[in-house]
Amino acid sequence: MSRRRPREPTRERLLRRALYHLQRYATPRAHMERLLRRALAEARALGLDPVEVRDRVGAVMDELDRMGLFDDRAFAEAKVRRWLARGVPPARIAVRLHERGVDPEVVAAVLAGSAEGREAAEAEAAADAEVAAARAYVARRRLGPYRPPEERARMRERDLAALARAGFSCAAARAALEEEGDGERREGGGRP
Repeated sequence: MSRRRPREPTRERLLRRALYHLQRYATPRAHMERLLRRALAEARALGLDPVEVRDRVGAVMDELDRMGLFDDRAFAEAKVRRWLARGVPPARIAVRLHERGVDPEVVAAVLAGSAEGREAAEAEAAADAEVAAARAYVARRRLGPYRPPEERARMRERDLAALARAGFSCAAARAALEEEGDGERREGGGRP
């Protein structure tokens, strides 16, 4: 299988590449800039001036900004909702969003559930989100109340350790393991 030959990263090609990506995926600004900077490797392969290509990437990013195509907050909110529902701990979510180039202040505000102010409400919302994520993790991994009743007490410490390794606080882990409701119904073998 042959690889396609690199083509000159013109401004139009870079813009098409960016728009195509943005049609398919929500992307924060910093991540898009990293994607477009991959064109520098193509420029080197073609013997082009990397400074000129870097300027083209900057011009395309400016144009995308003027179009208003980046909303890091909306991106973070969507990812936080999805990852909390899957049982990803808030601390790990913050790291993942930081890796994708989302501003840490935006991440903190989204995780707290508020744009600004309301410290007590933010702390409570963050704690509730962590407990909800821990419960989703417990259900997915079939820990605590999802174990057969005769194993629950014996495996409690091991379940707490699994939640701690996943990044959940002790309080959230204990709250998630105290949920006794659905576990007995689901021990028959179906997915939670």
